Amino acid sequence: MKRVLLLPIISIISLMSLSQDKKTEITEMINKSRQLRELMQSDPHRPVYHFVNPEGHAMPFDPNGGIFWNGKYHLGYIYQSQKRGKSEHVWGHAVSTDLFHWTLYPDMLNVKEGDIEKGIFSGGAFLSKEGIPHIMYHGQGSSANLVAYSTDEDLRSWKKFEGNPVLKTNTTGNPRDPKGGKYTAWDPEGWYDKDAGYYYQISGGNVAGFFKSKDMYKWEYLGDLIDPNNTMRYKSEDLSCPDMFKVGDKSMLLFISHNVGAQYYIGTFKNDKYSVEKHGRMNWPGGTFFAPEQLQDDKGRNIIWGWVLERKPKHFTDYGWSGIMSLPRVLSLSKQGELEINPPEEIKALRIGEFEEAGISIKANAEKELEIKGNSMEIQMEIVGAQKSPYGVKVFCSPDGREETVIKYDPVKKELVIDFIKSSVNGPVKMASHALLEPSIEGFPKTVSEQRVPFELKNGETLKLDIFIDRSIIEVFANGRQCITQVVYPELENSKGFKIFSGDETITVKKVQAWKIGETNFY
Repeated sequence: MKRVLLLPIISIISLMSLSQDKKTEITEMINKSRQLRELMQSDPHRPVYHFVNPEGHAMPFDPNGGIFWNGKYHLGYIYQSQKRGKSEHVWGHAVSTDLFHWTLYPDMLNVKEGDIEKGIFSGGAFLSKEGIPHIMYHGQGSSANLVAYSTDEDLRSWKKFEGNPVLKTNTTGNPRDPKGGKYTAWDPEGWYDKDAGYYYQISGGNVAGFFKSKDMYKWEYLGDLIDPNNTMRYKSEDLSCPDMFKVGDKSMLLFISHNVGAQYYIGTFKNDKYSVEKHGRMNWPGGTFFAPEQLQDDKGRNIIWGWVLERKPKHFTDYGWSGIMSLPRVLSLSKQGELEINPPEEIKALRIGEFEEAGISIKANAEKELEIKGNSMEIQMEIVGAQKSPYGVKVFCSPDGREETVIKYDPVKKELVIDFIKSSVNGPVKMASHALLEPSIEGFPKTVSEQRVPFELKNGETLKLDIFIDRSIIEVFANGRQCITQVVYPELENSKGFKIFSGDETITVKKVQAWKIGETNFY
């Protein structure tokens, strides 16, 4: 009898011990989570209103799978999961109703036992002919492009397509290189064309292959997407992270090369052929705008984000995170067919307070300090400028002049410039001119201290700048048709000033407005 009674008692004690061990484990997790949060919050360069990696280091941090669905913006992002005891590239899943405040859902795509891929690389979302959300992506380590879909109302769960892979090649070594073949399975873009009654697939790489299918099971190769004799790019540039969508009455192909960064084509798509009419860039030597992702919302807006590559100095403390997205940008075409780039109107809801000054005249070779200070702000200004010398504004200025970043328009060279040589007290500052990979381009510098962007004011046009700074990021929208992104790392705590300056001629600031921008990140 005693032995019979003893067994239940031992079982109860064991369960109590296990329960206590679980409580201890959870308490340790909570404490470590709080410690990590405090560490990240202490980083003076962590942006407060740009979407950032919630925790940990993300490399890469490409935005992917963007889709507007049932009143919500869904954005996937690559990060490196350790859940299965090893590092795997997976897609996180962020959701917003206003483009700035984000909630985290379970991972959008990850790797499970039996999958042919070792990780989830770049891809995009689209609707099937039945209106069901699908994602086409590259399976890292599989030399294959794959598809997933969701029938969940909130897109919280995704299933791998029964017809996978939708493209597979026997690539070895560099996955972007077809090794003498016609194409390679690499970063894909998929969509369904209602007029044509076909699904289309772009498979990126050094050569971008083009395919179509009636059912996503069988694919017909259509040839090169872009005429190899007229790419309008450097020969060493690949075409990766492709994103094709309608803008106005044209078709826009957004993509990157791994050495120079984000760029685009504008043209027409008809009869299984993409005819390029214009090529443009969204990143230039010294800049870090990379891997953009597009979605169209219920207002018909084409909205993009890009991964902002970081260039943190080696002596900086590790604060337990990396991975920054650009602000959302709205793309459209003007009546003249020019690409227009603007911040979304939702940014206005984040403005706090207002500074305004008008009718400022600045004599030649002079500057005026504005009565505002901050490092997470929006500054709008309209300047009637000079014709023969650069002029503009300085941000992140320290009182002693040791730190400042210069944003200027050069009317002679017809360029918009961000000069960051004095952006840190530990200068002169130089940054890599390439994006992720060094290019084999004759005359391409290894490092630069300024990013120079083609931009020309039209006859009688004033310079209109909408500048966003967020601790370590600068994004400048110029006259609604150009945007330049730059990372900087001011190290002096009081580098929060602003100055408007002239060149060799007098300038007039018709109006300047500024606002602090409220925090939108959890921490």
